[in-house]
Amino acid sequence: MIIDYVDSKFGIKYLNDFDFVVALGISSENIYSDICINPLLDATTKRYMRYEAGTEEGVSALFLHDFCQSLELKNYIDALDYGYLTSETNISEEEMQELKDCFDLHKKPLLLIGSNFYMHTKSRNILSMFSYLAESLNIAFLSMNENEIFTIKNRISNLEAISELPENNGCMVYVDSKLYKRSVLRFSSEFAKAWRIKNGDVIDIAFDGFNIKTDAILDTKLCGVIGILGLDMDIDCGYRYKQVVINK
Repeated sequence: MIIDYVDSKFGIKYLNDFDFVVALGISSENIYSDICINPLLDATTKRYMRYEAGTEEGVSALFLHDFCQSLELKNYIDALDYGYLTSETNISEEEMQELKDCFDLHKKPLLLIGSNFYMHTKSRNILSMFSYLAESLNIAFLSMNENEIFTIKNRISNLEAISELPENNGCMVYVDSKLYKRSVLRFSSEFAKAWRIKNGDVIDIAFDGFNIKTDAILDTKLCGVIGILGLDMDIDCGYRYKQVVINK
């Protein structure tokens, strides 16, 4: 549905038009940002905030609560359970205040949003919230292939109440959108300990009806308990954070 709002090609020239960039839900080594907000923990990222995978609707609601200037949404915003949202998303009130301060200190900041938000099962409500925020913030969505930028031109009405946010209690991987020469699961030492796999294992990963044989590779740049699954084939899996079953 986001394709309705095609705006421009994406590249370094696009980013150079802004003096501060927050990358929200983007897992890419090629995207420069001043702050990265993402479920994946990357040891090479100096300034990041981590939210729980699957809670993108709650993250969007936090931005709406703290940044929206629309008076007509006052009742909706006042009804949001801020404590619940910060607890379940893992983004604190202090971190949201830091973001507000950063936006206030810059003349032309950008909130650049990845596909995890518009491919989410609650994408309609998420996009509706951002359509209101786009009236007071520079907001753009990055295409899956990172070649295009989408923007919301008009309000998407009919905001829904925030549903119960999911809890991730199983093994979680991020399905990378890039094609690899061979399938590989990259993971941290924390992931290896939690799911009892080691560098060099050949494993089967099952999710959403897919069953994939892949090599397991320890990546010292990663930390946290979410692995990154790169595939040698293009699959349409929608939202890319997946709870999986691993078998050796």
